[in-house]
Amino acid sequence: APPAELVWVTNWLGLAAGAPVMVRRPGRVPAAATVEIATPDGKILWVRYWSSADRAMLHKADGTEVWCEAHSA
Repeated sequence: APPAELVWVTNWLGLAAGAPVMVRRPGRVPAAATVEIATPDGKILWVRYWSSADRAMLHKADGTEVWCEAHSA
């Protein structure tokens, strides 16, 4: 199941590999995913979506928001 009590993650470097997250991208339906890795500058995050198992590269600069369980932040 997707994470329940969510908080907005502004520092993607703080997300551990394997952490469940909710991805909110402009113009798209929010989607549950698992964190794979963040780039060293924290501006790009790789995730794998639960619904399709597709891997995606997320960019902070395009307005993407990542939310995680409150105790994981």
